Amino acid sequence: MKKSIIALIIAASSFGAFANGVTSGALPVAEFYKGYDVASIPVDKLQSWPYISYTSMHIADYMAFGVSDVSAANKPVQLKRATNEFDLNSEFKNGQSYIENLISTQTKGFVVMQDNKIIADFYDNGYAQGKINNLQSASKTYVGLVVSQLVDEGKIDLDAKIKTYLPGLEDSVIGDATVREASVMGSGVEALHDYHTPGSNGYLWEVEYGLQPNGTAIGHFEAIKASKASEHAKGTAWDYTDVNTDTLTLIAEKVSGKTYPALLSELANKIGSHYGSEIVNTSDGTSASAFGINVSAVDFALFHQYIAEGKAGDTFYKTVKDKSLDTLSMSPTGKAISGPNGPLQYGMQTYYLAEHDIIVSFGSFGQFGLSDPQTGASVINQSDWSINANTDKTADTLERSVKILKSLR
Repeated sequence: MKKSIIALIIAASSFGAFANGVTSGALPVAEFYKGYDVASIPVDKLQSWPYISYTSMHIADYMAFGVSDVSAANKPVQLKRATNEFDLNSEFKNGQSYIENLISTQTKGFVVMQDNKIIADFYDNGYAQGKINNLQSASKTYVGLVVSQLVDEGKIDLDAKIKTYLPGLEDSVIGDATVREASVMGSGVEALHDYHTPGSNGYLWEVEYGLQPNGTAIGHFEAIKASKASEHAKGTAWDYTDVNTDTLTLIAEKVSGKTYPALLSELANKIGSHYGSEIVNTSDGTSASAFGINVSAVDFALFHQYIAEGKAGDTFYKTVKDKSLDTLSMSPTGKAISGPNGPLQYGMQTYYLAEHDIIVSFGSFGQFGLSDPQTGASVINQSDWSINANTDKTADTLERSVKILKSLR
């Protein structure tokens, strides 16, 4: 994969403000396996190394407002192992095997899937098939898919203003944006930045998720309503904020008459999920849909296989792939770092590697899902990095995943 694309993803990814900084450095691999007393994990260190290796698999035990259950499929798809599995002991690059690279990037859950067949998988550091792990911002692609299908059903108009569906947002910045603008992070709401300084917009937002122990929630909906305007006009820049994602989720609930956990359970039936999952609650008891899905590796792979097989619906693929709807490439960040291969696109809460024709969901600490529309194959990675985003590990994870997907073409 060309460096220009990697650089763009690093600088303008779904991580928003990088919680613990971005660096090409890395802790020794041994730190990934270092033990600690889970009974004494500091409440303000839930997303810090090394504790995240445990808390990411046990989010329900730590969220102030709890989680809601999402059902597995009534009839899970029958999964089989491929006759010709991908050899993870083969060389990835520079004499390093795929397994060695999975270990060096602290990847604890890895699945390659096509035609309901597991072509390769790898589990590490206490993770296993059937266990669930937090997806961080890779959760946003689920929202994009759910909203897209409601558009296809005629229940949501992408060009309608958000206040049409949520009148309580009449006098807010986001209420005056269209559904389409919110779907591409161009609603005119300021980006979330610092998540660690009390009083900052990122910190106050995480109070509503129950992620920050110090602070009083004002109510999730009120937090959305109080969101400040970006310096950029609506539809002109990529201002990454969870406010857009969660607002889209509230619209989906309004027009469908169903809760988001219920909508996710319906989606689980469509993709044939094997295991129950969870969605984190907000201070209002609604869903923290921008980061809060906890799902198994197999079901994450089934989700991306569903997308790869062309089943997500016309609106989803059109908005993900249509450059004219993209705000990332138009943003100052996108313009500054786009290379000769062109910038990474963003549509319907999802990324698109146009050069490779691969759809990507992307979340903090190494949560990656990739769909290949050309073959119907998917690759997912669930990792526990010591920092929110790591340039070396991001590059390796994406290069590794794309290389495998292209080998199946």
